[in-house]
Amino acid sequence: MNFKTYMQEVYSIEELNDIANHGCASGCASTMIYYSDTSALYNEYQDDLHEIINEHAECVGEFPSYITNNFGDTVQFRNAVVWFCAELIAYDEVSQFS
Repeated sequence: MNFKTYMQEVYSIEELNDIANHGCASGCASTMIYYSDTSALYNEYQDDLHEIINEHAECVGEFPSYITNNFGDTVQFRNAVVWFCAELIAYDEVSQFS
């Protein structure tokens, strides 16, 4: 399973809409609230997450600043990567239904 499939299986379209509109920091991503949650997801889907970020950076010309701002802190970096990818996938999924 990849991270996109994980998001599709764990969250309903309504929950994905909340993630897309309010972001993971709002607490609406119930499996990504604690650092232990995001670290576990990062460890499981690391390759896929980095592929998503690299593809995004190629499209827009840079990496998201809230990821690069956390390069020195492993826990914060992993959290930022997971949240960014979750929000991007949620937005893409919700857009398909609009």
